[in-house]
Amino acid sequence: MRRALSTFMAVALLVGLGALAVLALPRGQVALNPAPVAVAAQAAAAPLVEAAAPNAAQNYNVIATPLDSTQQFASQGLTYDAPGLAGLVGTGVKQVLKWNAPSQTYLVWDAVLQDGDNFALTTGGVYWLLLDNTASNIVSFVGHVPALGFVSFSLTRPAGGGCLLNDISIPLDRSHITTPAQLATSVGNVAQVLQWNATTQTFYVWDVDLNDGDNFAVKIGYPYRLCLKAGGSTTWP
Repeated sequence: MRRALSTFMAVALLVGLGALAVLALPRGQVALNPAPVAVAAQAAAAPLVEAAAPNAAQNYNVIATPLDSTQQFASQGLTYDAPGLAGLVGTGVKQVLKWNAPSQTYLVWDAVLQDGDNFALTTGGVYWLLLDNTASNIVSFVGHVPALGFVSFSLTRPAGGGCLLNDISIPLDRSHITTPAQLATSVGNVAQVLQWNATTQTFYVWDVDLNDGDNFAVKIGYPYRLCLKAGGSTTWP
């Protein structure tokens, strides 16, 4: 048995978005569901991880942290970084990873060895988890809704042809973006928009130039991967 993460925002958070200036403590939850499928290669050009391939009892998952949850982590004696995220998720976390777009490689924290790249968490950040079959079936995030325009991403683009991979999440004030095509238009010069499917351990892929592929729903607070071409903006939104 393996665990698949699917992110959803609680009603309290959705209500809070109507008045972002009001400091609230909404709750975001990540549900973990079993999915017995072997790991497959990703649809775009970079390797999935810089580590040994997991066995059938392990599963890669991707989540975003749309809230400022620093107080939640501190209240549980956890640091707001890769080891802290592993501690919050609990038993069964093997690795916590973050995509480093400039190098097109992953930063990897080994939660078993307590060693590796100890990166800080950020509001809106995108993180990968390798879980085994002992992991809990849900983890909750509690925190403040970020101020309007607070969440922003630095983008890495190639100097010439091809495209480079970037991980982003959809800020909570961008609810008008609901399709891969709309996300590509908003960012500009995008070759592909991808969404990780933890159940199958593969990506859904929307090809922007062909205007074809997996036309999945795009939602606030969720993580997505972009393959960016040269010549566009280096920040978003």
